[in-house]
Amino acid sequence: MFIHMFENILIATDNSEIIKNAMKYTANAFPDSQYHLLNVIYTTERSVPTTDVLMQDLKKASKKAIQDGVKILQKKGIDKIQKGVREGVPSKQILKYSEENHIDLIVMGTQSKSGIQTLEIGDTCLHTLENTSIPVLLFDSMADIIKPKKILHPTSGSRYSIEAGYLAIEIAEHFEGHLKVLCTRGDKENEASFRRLQTFAKKNDVPFRMDTCTKKPNKEIVKEAKKRDFVVTSRGRPGLKYKLRKIYPPLALGKLEREIIVEAKRPVLFVGD
Repeated sequence: MFIHMFENILIATDNSEIIKNAMKYTANAFPDSQYHLLNVIYTTERSVPTTDVLMQDLKKASKKAIQDGVKILQKKGIDKIQKGVREGVPSKQILKYSEENHIDLIVMGTQSKSGIQTLEIGDTCLHTLENTSIPVLLFDSMADIIKPKKILHPTSGSRYSIEAGYLAIEIAEHFEGHLKVLCTRGDKENEASFRRLQTFAKKNDVPFRMDTCTKKPNKEIVKEAKKRDFVVTSRGRPGLKYKLRKIYPPLALGKLEREIIVEAKRPVLFVGD
């Protein structure tokens, strides 16, 4: 899944300031893509029945979220924009829309509250991550609208993680930046995979540095992420838990992935398998 394949980008908008910032950031990063703006009116699993008056207000808020998003993207020079409003559980509608429209990249905020409609984007974000193989670009806070130069890729050496590493190299090349790889395992069986990453980086003229952190890898990775502009990581990792994710989706995200989302305060691209 390489960067030139980000032809269709879906932005799940709730009209929050974080997602507006994410729109500007993404448009600046990938200006040639087709953009899809989607707002989901949360109409099910409510403890309070949705009255006709409330529904009318929700639809107005949804329409405004889309209109504001279109204006933001157009100001950034984006002219290929598709608009969508759906009703239901946000994560399910995001996944359904993505499948129907051949989405290559999903952009989301991790949590937000927007006007009259309160969405628990934290739950929406996690459910989406747990149930899609499409790369997901997450924003937990406001990001500077710049081309990121310092890219970080934490890796365990797993097949999933190495595939994410190739994408991290292409992203570093796209942004004319440099890549730091932090290995959480120093197994000899992974050395060949790491060498292939180094070869691929050299082939693409990407400045590349690889270090190993095995004592307290989670702590070291989160600390390093805070120094970087952009993080690329996989959801795949060695072990039985991840293999059981199809049966129990929450296993798709481990402790490290959750810590990166919450603590890094940087745009994080999660690559599926």
